[in-house]
Amino acid sequence: MRAVWVAGLGGLLVGHILWLAGISAAIATSNVSTWVLVVAAASLLLGAAAGWAGRTTWQRRANPNWRVWTAFWWTLPISPVLLSLVVLGVTYL
Repeated sequence: MRAVWVAGLGGLLVGHILWLAGISAAIATSNVSTWVLVVAAASLLLGAAAGWAGRTTWQRRANPNWRVWTAFWWTLPISPVLLSLVVLGVTYL
């Protein structure tokens, strides 16, 4: 059970770090609003892909560590998707 918690926290941290790298690159450009949209779209698409991967892992249960991988895949997109929605709200509202 401990491994599932570690995988879940790892998914949150990895997702947050990837989002920070993307948004930092977007802010460093001269056309920030366009690149913020690109980072937000990529976050949403990759979040959907990670959710699909988690669901597939959960349904198959073929790997002996399926709970660990499911926890990782399902928590990976939480931070990027939420932060992208916040940035879009602040930028465009």
